[in-house]
Amino acid sequence: MRKRTKIALTVLAVIIVLAVILGSIVFLDVAAYTATGSTTITPTGSSLGKAIVIYDPGLSGAAKGVADKVAADLQSSGYTVTLAGIKSSAAAHTTGYKIIVVGGPVYGDAFTVSVKACLNNLMPDQGAKVGVFGSGDFVATSSDITMMKNSVSALSSTGTLSNAVVVKIAQSENLATRAQDFVNQLT
Repeated sequence: MRKRTKIALTVLAVIIVLAVILGSIVFLDVAAYTATGSTTITPTGSSLGKAIVIYDPGLSGAAKGVADKVAADLQSSGYTVTLAGIKSSAAAHTTGYKIIVVGGPVYGDAFTVSVKACLNNLMPDQGAKVGVFGSGDFVATSSDITMMKNSVSALSSTGTLSNAVVVKIAQSENLATRAQDFVNQLT
């Protein structure tokens, strides 16, 4: 009996430790610290202006895939695009851009700490269009989008994000179509 109790307690302890580690990874947004690079892609013709796509890759990297597709669609629309990890130096300097996109994973119907911090510190030029995307496992309902828009608006003390275009793109959706629709709303 004592041996079974020891085994059960050991298994329970391992489960608790793993849960704490996983929770720390998600809630402390450890994946964001890997997003330190940036690249610039130019359109084939003359540029309509500059755009920046700032991303938190998340645990699965799906948000990075969304960011790549949004950046490619902006480039195809004629913009010179900077694709920047959320912890890169490029992400900290958002002046001079006509379009600013910030996005990352949505865990439990909330943006990551790094995405919230980025949006909170965002100071877009007057007239710049701002887009925010969330990436997740489930297709967003209209109430999810309303909640995300309210969250984004609340992050801006100056009200600069009240007109932001906000979308959530689920992994089960057609990324090409959803990303293009998002870019069309911004251009």
